[in-house]
Amino acid sequence: MSKLLFAGLFVLTALAGCDPEPGWAPSTLEQFRFEDEVYPVLLRDCGFHACHGAEERFFRIWGPGRVRMDDRVSTAFSAATNEEINASYQRAQSMVDSRDLTGSLLLRKSLAVEAGGAGHLGADKFGRNVYRTVDDPGYIVLSRWVFAANNE
Repeated sequence: MSKLLFAGLFVLTALAGCDPEPGWAPSTLEQFRFEDEVYPVLLRDCGFHACHGAEERFFRIWGPGRVRMDDRVSTAFSAATNEEINASYQRAQSMVDSRDLTGSLLLRKSLAVEAGGAGHLGADKFGRNVYRTVDDPGYIVLSRWVFAANNE
């Protein structure tokens, strides 16, 4: 499915569903940024079965090499489905506070407390958070998306 068609279908789906704010709809550019830049980072850094692939978590990430939404996907590493990308997008967007972008949970929960983060149960066995500093490449991708998507 072409990106333009995908973006158009997603906007219609988003408008028909629950909006984070009345009148809010993602821009096509925001969708491309999420799918091409943010989604791969979230899959890599957050989408593990015991982390944000776990069913009991509100913030979930679905996709290749991680938890799949549909058990009928041919292999664990088959391309992400539109539903997986859309659902992951909706969950990521729900973690963004449009009134206080720097306070958004998507940014604060993944960042070490020492760097201004909010604390996160996803610390590794050494007590380190997903991102130790705001200069971590993964954190930079998330931060750019949060600020760009909400300033378009």
